[in-house]
Amino acid sequence: MTIYYKCNMKKQEHILVYIICSLIVGIIAYLFYHLWGISIVIGLLVGIYLEKMYAESTIRKRQMALRMQFRDFLEVMSVAVRAGNVEAKALDSALEDLSVSYNEKADIIKEVKYIIQQYKKGGVELKELFQDFADRSDLEDIRNFATIYSVIAGKSDRFGDILVQTQEIISDKIEIEQEILTTITSAKSETYMMLIMPIIIVVMMSSMGGGLLDTLFTTMAGHLAATVALILFAVSYIIAVKASTIKV
Repeated sequence: MTIYYKCNMKKQEHILVYIICSLIVGIIAYLFYHLWGISIVIGLLVGIYLEKMYAESTIRKRQMALRMQFRDFLEVMSVAVRAGNVEAKALDSALEDLSVSYNEKADIIKEVKYIIQQYKKGGVELKELFQDFADRSDLEDIRNFATIYSVIAGKSDRFGDILVQTQEIISDKIEIEQEILTTITSAKSETYMMLIMPIIIVVMMSSMGGGLLDTLFTTMAGHLAATVALILFAVSYIIAVKASTIKV
């Protein structure tokens, strides 16, 4: 089964992302240096880091999507349990309800099907299956749910209450994250615009002719200034990305 805290991109996808990142960085570097050799080297080196950042972002996005799907799973499970169904029957009911909202490729659909199959045909206990799911997801909410369920399994009839409480906690966290994202969206857009502006200015001045940027492209001092500018540009981009990464 899928390990969600590891990148699940295919090798071809890694290569494609690396090529695109290297190409973009190489073009930007050429705008500042007008030297193909240096630009290609910079593009190839920085492309490695950017590809890694992209791969890490796909992990975060998939985990965030999985957490929202798990919240929906808990909601439909709690409805089924309150209707008087035992855990195994509630899982079947949850799968039917989730299939209305998600397609067959959705991670939560695959996970619920796997849990049902292993429980009914493999004889594996639900607490072990939930714990396995938690370990592979590396999500605190799922891990907490699995831990609590392993403690109460067969000892308490409060399974429905646990479902409701966990679902409410996840919903509250998601709501807080959305509020924070809404607050920083404007600042994030302004930051990216400020990062793009130096590139636009260089392109415009280069296209005007008249040797406005000859010093930048032909002298050691110009290359040094370009290097400092690109370093500041890269640091600003990294800070902007890190600052917009929210964990509640």
